[in-house]
Amino acid sequence: MSNPTFDQAFQLLSVVREADKTLEGLQALYATGLLSDLLKTEDPAKVDREAFRKLLGFDPSSFRVKMGAAETTDEIVAYLNANGFNYVNEWINQKNFPLKAKETPEDDEIVIYDPGTSFTEEEGLAILKREGLLRPTYEHGLRFAREHGTATTSAKKPFVIFLHEPWQDPDGDRRIVYVNRYPDNRGLDLYYPVNGFYGDCVLAGVRPRK
Repeated sequence: MSNPTFDQAFQLLSVVREADKTLEGLQALYATGLLSDLLKTEDPAKVDREAFRKLLGFDPSSFRVKMGAAETTDEIVAYLNANGFNYVNEWINQKNFPLKAKETPEDDEIVIYDPGTSFTEEEGLAILKREGLLRPTYEHGLRFAREHGTATTSAKKPFVIFLHEPWQDPDGDRRIVYVNRYPDNRGLDLYYPVNGFYGDCVLAGVRPRK
């Protein structure tokens, strides 16, 4: 049985409320107090969806990031270093990967896709296109690390690859941003896409805005 969507879960909880009954399987929600918050709200969009997704057993594959937020790359790096990241590449800074704040930041949805095998840069871009996903920018990678870098975890598929237009390092090599989400070795680093990617890598794509 596949995981229910959040809206399906909300409908289930609505039925429970209307029947004035509780289900044993919802005890975890009661214990956290989240269920009470959900049942009281008139707007489901205002509740912490990620918290419910985790408690309902979801393996998150999509994440929202705020594009054009106020934080600079240097501020993001400082945050990561102080909040659970073991390593951030010294070349990832505001000079090399500049971020500009927008008057009105916009949400983008980043989708994590597992090709299930090793792949080249060209194959990765073809996979994103096939799946209806847009090529990410390095900003997507930086914002993802800042907003979700410690919330998503995988020991089998730790490397989240952002196939943006590569940055050329001082040695003249093409480099791209990737996030290491291994539980005990989180990092934000740069990789040489010319080397290809192994089966422990997953792709980050961007869902087109409606």
